[in-house]
Amino acid sequence: MGNQACNPSPNTVDCLYDAASHAGLLPDLSLDASLASLLSLNSSRVVEQQYAALQSRLAPQQRAAFNRDLHTAFGGNAMVSYGGVGVVALAVSVLFEVLAHHQTTTSGHRGLERPPTPPDPIARMFGPNGRSEVGSIASEFLKQVPGAANDRDQMVALLESYEAKLRFELMDLYESMVFLERGALSSAGVKQWVNGAALHLHIFLHWKRLTDPAAAESFSLDYLRGVDPLVKTYSEYLHRTVRETPASGPGLSGLLVVEPLRNVSHEVRHRACESAAIQRALVERFLSDQDPQRGKDFFQSSQDRHDALMAQRGDLRLSIASH
Repeated sequence: MGNQACNPSPNTVDCLYDAASHAGLLPDLSLDASLASLLSLNSSRVVEQQYAALQSRLAPQQRAAFNRDLHTAFGGNAMVSYGGVGVVALAVSVLFEVLAHHQTTTSGHRGLERPPTPPDPIARMFGPNGRSEVGSIASEFLKQVPGAANDRDQMVALLESYEAKLRFELMDLYESMVFLERGALSSAGVKQWVNGAALHLHIFLHWKRLTDPAAAESFSLDYLRGVDPLVKTYSEYLHRTVRETPASGPGLSGLLVVEPLRNVSHEVRHRACESAAIQRALVERFLSDQDPQRGKDFFQSSQDRHDALMAQRGDLRLSIASH
C-alpha cells in the first residue's frame, strides 16, 4: 500500500514534462527528417519542390537576386551536376535556405530594426557540437560542395577527403559513447552520430558513384548494427541522469535535471517519495518521443536500395538569373 500511495499522478508527470519542453531540455536523437528525405531516392523531387516553393514566395526583385547569387555560387553555371542527388542535393538545399533568408531580410528589414536570426540548417540537423566535431565537419563539407559540384575531379577529391574525416570522427564518437568513458555520452552526441552516419554513408556512396559505380561496399550494415547498442547505452544513461525534486513551498522551487548542466527549476508540488517513479516515467516518455527506428530504417533502406542509389542521376537546372 505504501508504494502504491507514492505513485505520482499522470498530471504531475505531464507538468514536469512540459517544464522540460518549455526549457528546451527534451532529448533529441532522431534522424533529421529533411536530411533523410534529401538522402533518398526521392531527393531530386524534394530539392526541386523546395526550389519552386522558394521562387514562388520571393518578390520579383528578390527572386532575381536569389538566382544571381545561386549562379555565382555554382560558378556561373545554369546546371548543377548531380544537383538532385544525395549529398549534392543536401548542400543545394542548405544553400537555398540561406540565400532565400538573405534576400527576404536584406530587402524587408531596414534601419534600426533587428533582422531575424539567420537559419542554421546544420545546427538543426546535427545539434550542438559538444565534444564532437561531426557538425563542424558536415558544415565545412556542405559549404564546399557548390563550388566543386561541376568539376568532377575537384568533387572526387572533396568527397574522398571528407569521407575519411567524417569516418574517423564518427568511429571515435561511437567508441567514446558506447565502449569507453561514460562522460562522453549525451543526447547531443547520439544525435550527431545518427545524423553524421547518414551523411557519411552518402558521401561514400557519391564518391563511389563518381569513381567506381559497380562498387558493392557500403557502411549501411555497420551503421545499422550500431544503432541498437547505442540506444541501449543511451537509455541506461538517461535512467542515471534524470533526477527530480519537488517544490516544497513559496520561494522553494523544485529542480528537474535531464542531463548534466541541463536542468530547470519548477513549481510542481508532490510528495518527495514520488520522485523515483516520476524519474522513471519521464525517462520512458523521453525515449518514446525519440524515433531511433527512423535511423534504423534509413540504414536498412540504404542497404536494400544500394544499387538504385548508386544508379541515381539527377542534374538540377537553375532558373536564368535576371539582370
